[in-house]
Amino acid sequence: MGLQGRATTAEAEKAPPAEAPADENGAETRITKFRKHLHAWWEGYYIDEPPEGRDAPEQQPLTEADKKKDKWSAERIKVAELIWGDGFTFPGGADHVLQMVKPMTLTSAKSMLDIGCGLGGATRAIAKTFGTWVVGMEASPALAAAGMQYSEMAGLAKKAPIQHFDPANIEFPPKKYDAICLRNIFSNITDKHRLLVQVEKALRPGGSMLVSDFAIGKPGASSPALSTWSAAEDHPPQLCTLDDFKREFEGLKLDTRVSEDMTAEFRGIVVQGWANLADILQGKQVDPGEAAALAKEIKLWQLRLAALDSGDLRVVRLFGLKKTSGGLT
Repeated sequence: MGLQGRATTAEAEKAPPAEAPADENGAETRITKFRKHLHAWWEGYYIDEPPEGRDAPEQQPLTEADKKKDKWSAERIKVAELIWGDGFTFPGGADHVLQMVKPMTLTSAKSMLDIGCGLGGATRAIAKTFGTWVVGMEASPALAAAGMQYSEMAGLAKKAPIQHFDPANIEFPPKKYDAICLRNIFSNITDKHRLLVQVEKALRPGGSMLVSDFAIGKPGASSPALSTWSAAEDHPPQLCTLDDFKREFEGLKLDTRVSEDMTAEFRGIVVQGWANLADILQGKQVDPGEAAALAKEIKLWQLRLAALDSGDLRVVRLFGLKKTSGGLT
């Protein structure tokens, strides 16, 4: 897949910045606490702290319940972008995504749906690089709102709009898109089949579908690392296996071209992101809200890596084409 940003051994083992001194009263500063968390992450453990957010499909109404359950605060968004790059809240920046969608042969004559787009960094990169009309859809109201602001500031409000949507209830028009990308969506919903049916329906004959998501290593996996990670996520993960995904593709009459475990490559991207963060923060100050959000992200990613290393949590990729005859329409 040519994933970008694979960490070298030297980079992966690079030590975090030195700790800042205590304040004049001897109390530990926020930046010192953050650096302790970062250092702990590098060493393989974490520190417990006391608890402290072209025509697009019709925008789904946003309820107060949607807003309340959203875990993406402004501070967390800023921290995520600091780690993964402007416009990104998850590992894999623009270069990685552009390489990943290369088999879709995107052009200015094609339209695309980017589901699970976060802040829309990839959505905008695809629109700018290929001229494709891309609609980004994101389940987090906060990320969708911020992402749309970014698209407006980039002059891409029509070419790469970002919308909030409910993956459990979305309805797509038939045969509308030439390509559909789904990232980190299926692991958060129970009824995966319904969303896949909707996506396949929205694809034009000959169109391409790309899925990248967390998966479970084998049915019934229940290691302590997997259970601890699952409890720490914003929403309890609903995992299936790579084989489950493949069977769904086959049931929808999609011509599966790629189905692979990309965990090792994904892990390299994660480690590189944290190595880059250590360099970025050296000699810099972090305000209290951002320091608290950063400490939580460090802990979450430490748990994610532990689950990946256990073998029970995997990252998978599938790519398929909609057959020109048969299948669901």
